[in-house]
Amino acid sequence: MVSIALATAFLASLAAPGPDPAGDDVWEPSSYRLFTPAPAAPEIEPLVPGTLADEEVGGFSIGPAGGYLRARGSDRGTWFGGAQARLRILNILAAEASITFHQSHYEHGDILVTQYPVQLTAMLYIIPVGPVRPYILGGVGWYYTRIDYRDNLSAINDQTDHFFGVHLGAGLELMLGKSASIDADFRYIFINASNEQVINRDFNYWQITFGLNFFF
Repeated sequence: MVSIALATAFLASLAAPGPDPAGDDVWEPSSYRLFTPAPAAPEIEPLVPGTLADEEVGGFSIGPAGGYLRARGSDRGTWFGGAQARLRILNILAAEASITFHQSHYEHGDILVTQYPVQLTAMLYIIPVGPVRPYILGGVGWYYTRIDYRDNLSAINDQTDHFFGVHLGAGLELMLGKSASIDADFRYIFINASNEQVINRDFNYWQITFGLNFFF
């Protein structure tokens, strides 16, 4: 009998199920499976849209300026040179301060007019972004003016005056990357000037200006 009992126990142990290869998960409660959190997704930084114009708000530039002008009633046109500084206030608006130097001849060279214009100009950009940016402009100016009389008019005393004026025009700016640009514009200058010794003479003139701007 003992041998029969031992044989029966041995056969029962062989028939018992072995451990599930799937692991202990088979025995986990169903509620644990239901509320197990999913793996966290990688954090993605939001993309903030920006433009070159946004970066330029408040930008400052300075550089040389020069060009060609022709004063009304003068013998011929003349070249001029100077410097300009610009401050970008808004995406579509900038302010410029400039000082230049030029000389104009009248009455076949008997009158030499030397001017140092100091201009303050507001620029409204029609297209404020992109490589080419057209603008319209307007402003005021102070014109230190010296009048020298020569040859046939040498008997007249030389004069020094300070005139004020306004100017209007249009132009465009070509961007050379983020650190520099070049510009070109046309301006007509209206000077509130009178000179009793030069009959029928005014100092209004038009000018074509070229500038090179370095941004800081």
